[in-house]
This record gives sequence, structure tokens and C-alpha cells, in this order.
Amino acid sequence: MHINSTANKDDIVNMYKLLAATGKMIKVSELDIGLGDNIKTANATAAMYQQQADMYKFVIEKYFEIIPKAQQYGITIWSPLDSPDRENSFWRRGEPIGIWTESFVRKPAYQAVAEALQKQK
Repeated sequence: MHINSTANKDDIVNMYKLLAATGKMIKVSELDIGLGDNIKTANATAAMYQQQADMYKFVIEKYFEIIPKAQQYGITIWSPLDSPDRENSFWRRGEPIGIWTESFVRKPAYQAVAEALQKQK
């Protein structure tokens, strides 16, 4: 699930509903959330990071809300760190997609993910 913070939330809800209707096990794999269309780390603002955090929280909360417990197979975050802006970076080069910065500083998205998971206890 490679999306941006500007993804349509109604589409995400509808996707979960369609998946739940299959009766099969549902896993969100490779979840990463960029800040928009090719927004690079150098151009990121605090408001963009908050929007990213809100989207991480939304995706996780809606998963647990819509997917029946018996069908929940888990959520995997693709890249916990932001993607480096260097030649050998193969995935979303230079984009702040993770829940930590490249230097392992927690972003607002880290707290949002933790809060969304904490609700599931």
C-alpha cells in the first residue's frame, strides 16, 4: 500500500470494505505514505508531516474498524526510515515516507502509528 498523504480517504474505506467482503485474510503490506506528488524531504513542512501522520493513523484505524477480527492478518510498514536521496536509493528516492527520519528521529507519523495500534489493545 504505497500511497501519499493526499490519498482519497473514501477510496481507502471502500477498498477495505471490498476486501472484507471476500471473507479472506487481509494484510496491508508495504505501507508507506509520502507527502504528495514527489515531495522531497528538503521541501517538507511541519504541516505536511502532520498530514502524513494523520494518514498513517487513518489507514491503521480503518483497517481495524472495517476488517473483521477473524480476517485481520496484519500491517507491515515498508520502510520505517525516510528514503535517502542518493543514487543507489531505489524506492521513492529522497522522499520522507517513513515514520523515522534517515537519522532515526521519530516523526509525527511514529506517534500516530503508536496511537492507532494502542487502541487495539
